[in-house]
Amino acid sequence: MTQDGGEPINGASVALSSDPAPEEPATESSPPAIEPEPEPAGAGVEAEPEEPKRDLWRRILAVMVVVVAVPAVVVLWARPAHEPAAPKADAVSTLEPNVTSSLNPTDLAFLNLMISLDNSALPLFDLLKDDPAVAGVVATAAAGHRDELADLRKAMAAGGGVENGAEHAGHDLPGMVLEEDLAAVRDAPADQRPAKAVAALRDHLTGTTHLATSEGTAGSDPASKAAAAKILDAHNKLLAALPTV
Repeated sequence: MTQDGGEPINGASVALSSDPAPEEPATESSPPAIEPEPEPAGAGVEAEPEEPKRDLWRRILAVMVVVVAVPAVVVLWARPAHEPAAPKADAVSTLEPNVTSSLNPTDLAFLNLMISLDNSALPLFDLLKDDPAVAGVVATAAAGHRDELADLRKAMAAGGGVENGAEHAGHDLPGMVLEEDLAAVRDAPADQRPAKAVAALRDHLTGTTHLATSEGTAGSDPASKAAAAKILDAHNKLLAALPTV
């Protein structure tokens, strides 16, 4: 309220003068003053921008991640060097060190594989030795395979090679007699057993003749090629002698 002259009344004047920080009276041309929110402690010091702080923490965290991650990466990268490498199909890994070899890779592969194939057939011969349907051919095959193994090992030693019996063990290769083949013959009904036995023998002898033929074509070592020629002749004769059942 004002007097006729526009001067503030005493009551209003006293009320305003009693405020600790009197505000300027608002005029028609200026909006009402908004009381500012109280500033936090240390408002006198200029606050550091938020984004540079965030960038700083990101850099610190990145350094920490790198420091932790680098040893793990090194371990993972280096670990394969300590694990056994897959065996190579070449002559280097199965030749006697510091021995001049007469075996080329084909010779060495032939000797190792043929030894495995002939060995795999011995349990089959033992299983069938008393079977009247195949006893004759089995007896011939068993004796012949043992002679062949002696020839193959002699050629391996003379050529500077090393027999690796585990290289093909259990592999389902042409001519390999597996435990499941033995089980098929052993567990067959009596009337089907001769047919199962002949099928297993034929598969074995067919695989070995193919392998011996390959050695005769691509081999170079005289002793290995001679063993292959002997096997090829003997196994072809055994194939011809198999009964028809």
